[in-house]
Amino acid sequence: MTHLCRRLFGEESGQDIIEYALLALLIGVVGVFTWRAIATTIGVNYQSYDSGVQGVWEPPDPGAGSP
Repeated sequence: MTHLCRRLFGEESGQDIIEYALLALLIGVVGVFTWRAIATTIGVNYQSYDSGVQGVWEPPDPGAGSP
């Protein structure tokens, strides 16, 4: 059993694959949290813009152009 543990922790083959997998995991997690923050900010800004635009528009008077 000790020989197996020494061999497991002593070997370096496949180490680069593990490092790239951990790096990809880190990039993915950061991307998810960044996207959530950006999506929330965009949603809040869109709602405030939409509310402001809805108050500005006035429908035209249907009889304004008739003599």
